[in-house]
Amino acid sequence: CGHAPPPPLPLDDDDLLSEILLRLPPHPTCLLRASLVCARWRRLLRDPGFHRRSRAFHRTPPVLGLFRTFHRGARFVPVGEAPDRVPAAGFALPDPASWVLLGCRHGRALLRSRPGWLQLLVWEPITGHRRCVRLSRLGGHVKACSATVLGDPVSLARREGSFRVAFVFTGNGRASACVYSSETGTWGRLITAEAPCGDVCMKPSALVGDAVYWLLDEGGILELHLGKERLAPMETPTHAQSLYLSNIQLMEAEAGVLGFAGVKMYSLHLWAREADRDGTANWVLRTAINLGPFAPPPCVIPRIMLVPPIKILGVDEGGNFAFLRTIFGIFMLSLDGVLLKKVSDAEIMELVHPYSSFYVA
Repeated sequence: CGHAPPPPLPLDDDDLLSEILLRLPPHPTCLLRASLVCARWRRLLRDPGFHRRSRAFHRTPPVLGLFRTFHRGARFVPVGEAPDRVPAAGFALPDPASWVLLGCRHGRALLRSRPGWLQLLVWEPITGHRRCVRLSRLGGHVKACSATVLGDPVSLARREGSFRVAFVFTGNGRASACVYSSETGTWGRLITAEAPCGDVCMKPSALVGDAVYWLLDEGGILELHLGKERLAPMETPTHAQSLYLSNIQLMEAEAGVLGFAGVKMYSLHLWAREADRDGTANWVLRTAINLGPFAPPPCVIPRIMLVPPIKILGVDEGGNFAFLRTIFGIFMLSLDGVLLKKVSDAEIMELVHPYSSFYVA
């Protein structure tokens, strides 16, 4: 009598295998190594639909490195360990003599033209794609400008790769903003704040939900709500300006609310803007992380005295890591206090711009 064919193995089902591969860690070489198993695995992993699902599943891309900003340009420093350490050569900035790096978000970097704000450049280091965005001539009353790039969520049913640029400028106690869409190739209407505020700082912005936040030089925060097309200032916690002396970075805090990280001497404080039962938003100190290991021994006089002794240089877009300048170098600190590693030697600089992306080797 004939024998029944053996039942199919679970991994013989392409849909089930794709679901398993989807759960591989989003490290740069993970999919590469999996693709070497066989031609079938390689076919599944090379499918563009799989890459879109993988990005949606993991949501927060890994930090691949950081751009260190200098007076005359910026340099990319990978932070991963081998074999997941991306090559720095592939992240060389376009023509540092002509462009100034403003920040990174959603796999893109945003640069402005030198010497003035005549053009913005949206650059994708992974693909090499570049797109220039022209700015209108600014009035003489403008004292400070800032801008940030935003990737459009897939849920908006727009073309993959589309983006927006939020541009804000301040002067004479007023603030204005407008948003560029790559879908239309045009700037939206000019949005003006209804209340007076200070000038916008050059520190990186924070994106929380559908709102972008910038620090102001007098210690306040400027909120641009994209959906409501509203621009308004808000306050930081009482005495935050005197407590941290501007040694703070805005970020998205846990549970998807606005937060910031502030450093006072050898302590890192994590704040969040939470709503109470009445719906009133208040600032709450959630966590304090001891940075005492960065202090020099009592009997040792360091060769270089830094003021402040620890400076927060940046926070990744997922709000998971802070980058700190110390006398021992630049360190990457996970905000749960678990991971701490040195990523570079310290030099005099203002900021670093962490770069996160899903990268397939």
